[in-house]
Amino acid sequence: MKKIIIVFLYFLILMNLYSQTSKKIYVLHELKSKTYPGGGFEISPEGFYFDEVDDKAVCINPFLDKYYFIDFKNKENCIIEKNGNAPCGAAVLFNVVNVYWDNGYSDIYWGTSDSFLSYIINPELFFDTTNIKGSSSRKSVHNIESGFSFILKKDDGKIIYFINKDGIPGAIDTKGKIYTNTEAVEYLKEYDSEKYSVSLKRAEELDLKNEFENAKILVWGKTFYTTTKIREKLYGKNSPYIYDDLIQYDQQGYGYQLYLEFEDTSLCIVNPDGIRIVLEKFEGYKKYKQSEDDYISTSWYVGFGGNIYYYFACKEYTVVFQIQRTWGDPDFYAMAINGYTYDEYGKYVDEILPKLSKADLRILRNTIFALYGVHFKSEDLSKYFEKQVWYTDEGKSSAQIILPAHRQKLVEIIQKMEK
Repeated sequence: MKKIIIVFLYFLILMNLYSQTSKKIYVLHELKSKTYPGGGFEISPEGFYFDEVDDKAVCINPFLDKYYFIDFKNKENCIIEKNGNAPCGAAVLFNVVNVYWDNGYSDIYWGTSDSFLSYIINPELFFDTTNIKGSSSRKSVHNIESGFSFILKKDDGKIIYFINKDGIPGAIDTKGKIYTNTEAVEYLKEYDSEKYSVSLKRAEELDLKNEFENAKILVWGKTFYTTTKIREKLYGKNSPYIYDDLIQYDQQGYGYQLYLEFEDTSLCIVNPDGIRIVLEKFEGYKKYKQSEDDYISTSWYVGFGGNIYYYFACKEYTVVFQIQRTWGDPDFYAMAINGYTYDEYGKYVDEILPKLSKADLRILRNTIFALYGVHFKSEDLSKYFEKQVWYTDEGKSSAQIILPAHRQKLVEIIQKMEK
C-alpha cells in the first residue's frame, strides 16, 4: 500500500509541476475545409506534418490527390499546391525521404493512421509532373496497431518500426524492404547495443524477457510498444491511455493521444514507464463552427522532442495550435526548437537550465546548430548527433548559420552558464 501511495504522489507531482498551455500560432486564410461526396461524408484537409526548424507544414487533400505545402514565413505565397498520390485516411504525415526539386517543396511524405502505414518506394514517380500520377509508388502496410512506433537511421535512409494487431514487431525501410519480426529486433541490437540492453532489462521487469528475445514484442529503451489488449492485461481497466486509437511517440518514447472534439481537445501523455503524466483539456473547435453545415477538419502531429501541433480547418480559414513540451525529462531537441521566449515557456527554461551539467549544456547548445545540419569536428559530438534520427550532416559550420532570435537567445544564455 505504501508503494502505491508513493507512486500516486509522484504521479500527482508530475501532473501539476507545469501547466500545459495550448497557444494559437498561425491563422491561414488560404486553407479552408472542403467536403466531397463519397462512401461516407469526406472532408479535407487531412494529415499533418510540421517542420519545426523552418516553420513549414504539409497537409493533404486525398480526394483530389493534392498536397498543400505551407510556408508560414512567406506572407505572399504561403501555400503551394502540388499533385501527388496522397494517402487517404492518414492522420499523420512524416518526412523520411528527401528528394529535392527546383521549388524546394518536394520531400516525400509517408502517412499513418491507427491501422495502416502508407509509404513511397519510388520517389521519382511520386509527384505528378506530366499529368500521369505515380500511383504504383504508393503502397501500404495494413493490420498495424496505433500507428508507427519509432524511426531509426539505416544506411543512407531510415527504418520505421510498428507492431501488428497481436503486438508482434515489424519494420520497413525507405528502400521498401519489409522486415520480419526477428530481423526488426536484430537490427535494434546492431543499431545501439547499449539501448538494446536497457530494452532487455525493461522487458525483464515486465516479465516479458523471453518474448522480447524471441521478437514477439517490441521494447525500445524503457517503452513497451504494444496493443490495447495486451496493455489491458498489464494494467487491467486502468490503462494509461484514454482511447483505443492512434498513439504518437516522441524520440524519448513518451506516448501521446490528442482527441480533437467539438467541446474539448483532450490530451493524454504517458511516459516510458507506462505512467500517465498528463491528462488535460483545451478548447475544442466549437467557436470555429459557424453553422450546422460548417464541417471542421482536424489533425495533429508530435515532433521528435514532444512539441504538439494541431489544426482546426473550417470554411473560412485554418487555425494552427502548438503545445510546447514542459513535461517529463527535458528533451534537448524540443528545447532547441523552442529556444528562449519571455513567457511561461521561458520560465520553464529558467528552471531547467541550472539543473543541467556542463556536459548537458554543451549538448543542448550544439543541438541548436545541429538542427541546421552543422558538421561537428569533435568526435563525441559527431558520434552523438549521428545517432539522432532528425540530424543530417550538411557540412555547414556554425558561422554559416543565422539563428532566429529565440534560438540565438538560448545559445547566449547557455554560453554564460558554461563559463
